[in-house]
Amino acid sequence: MNDLDRAERPVDEGTTAAARERLARRQEELLAALVAGGPVPPGFDPDQVRAQSTGLAAKRRDTTAKIAPDLPRLLGAQYGPLFLGYARTHPQTGGYRADARAFAGWVLTDGGPPAADHRRALEQWLQQAPERAERPPGPLTRLRRALRGR
Repeated sequence: MNDLDRAERPVDEGTTAAARERLARRQEELLAALVAGGPVPPGFDPDQVRAQSTGLAAKRRDTTAKIAPDLPRLLGAQYGPLFLGYARTHPQTGGYRADARAFAGWVLTDGGPPAADHRRALEQWLQQAPERAERPPGPLTRLRRALRGR
């Protein structure tokens, strides 16, 4: 049977719907493993998934630091380890500014002893940090940044 014959056969909609549901479940499992500390789904290399998860968390940490540069300044050397601890169990649900605020709130409530020294500065930052809606930069802004080498 060639591809043309296969394309002309009627598709069983029940089978297709069931396959889509299985695929969606597998994608959710993989996403949870990558960004929310979920278990690695069967059939995936645990070392690869952990490496990808760590890379995604590091990218999120670095982007959050660019959006809210006061946080790394306030937390010093503790910023990186604290953020990675936060990212393991707190998937990003809003934009990066919302993530920065959620991270600062988490540090104040669950950050442990390393964060205690920074409590007052973080509380002040949270009071002053804007809650404006996050929009991606427009084409002119991206062009300006590219020309400046940012």
